Amino acid sequence: MNAAEGEGLRARKKRATENAIERTAVQLALQKGHAHVTVTEICDGADISRSTFFNYMPSREAAIFGRPLKMVPYEEAMEILKAANDTSLLGAIFRVAVTSVGKANINAEVAAGRSQLSLEQPDTVAPILSPFISLSTDLTGLLYIWLEEDHSRRLIPEVDTLREAILTVSLVGNALQVVLAEVTGTDDQIVAEETMHQLIAEMEKLAYAIRQPRR
Repeated sequence: MNAAEGEGLRARKKRATENAIERTAVQLALQKGHAHVTVTEICDGADISRSTFFNYMPSREAAIFGRPLKMVPYEEAMEILKAANDTSLLGAIFRVAVTSVGKANINAEVAAGRSQLSLEQPDTVAPILSPFISLSTDLTGLLYIWLEEDHSRRLIPEVDTLREAILTVSLVGNALQVVLAEVTGTDDQIVAEETMHQLIAEMEKLAYAIRQPRR
């Protein structure tokens, strides 16, 4: 589904500027190496001023590798979990993640560029993954508290609560990585909750298959 559908003009313009900045930054990093890209070059390529750049990005690195991702305030995140009665626990965590990021859409060209960058310049892997690791840590802490408050919410009570929280958040994170690796085109694409559930179901099938004796 195209993310532009149903989006207001102001939001589309903001997103177009964000995409232009990130697209230019990643393209320059692929062409000349990420360490040699400057803010001035990104601004020239995206046809924006330096002040506009810093209105959208906290740093040069954020434009190339992705902006830092932090979970919404704890109280707000808890309210999202409590209100998500129409979905699974995985769906509820996904909603917290989407709210934290501020959107459920990704730009295919930027995602593909960063994937290529991580393959061609191995030292970019850590900074590209860093924003997701930071958010995952926050989500794990949230889920741990949520499960500890009421053990009836637990799905695998035979293991430590922290382990269950880590495993749950890891499933969401791994599914998102699959989405990022497979996205195509140049437009923004919405990451749907249904897509996450489908990918996790496929992981379940694979986990079952690899446990079986080899023939």
